[in-house]
Amino acid sequence: MVYNIKNSAPSVMAVEGTEEQRLKNQAALQLLRTWRTEDEQEQTETWTVIKAALEEDRLSDRPLFQ
Repeated sequence: MVYNIKNSAPSVMAVEGTEEQRLKNQAALQLLRTWRTEDEQEQTETWTVIKAALEEDRLSDRPLFQ
């Protein structure tokens, strides 16, 4: 936070910037909450597809995932 040296109060620009950042933070938190509560079955199916794609055409004979 930026302070005005003369009266040690936050400047108007700092307060407005803080409000703008607070709104951005709230939007980001809402997005994270949405991701967290999405369909678990869909996430499991997606992980299965991703794992298979990563295992495909590997140079090593060892599996990447157990």
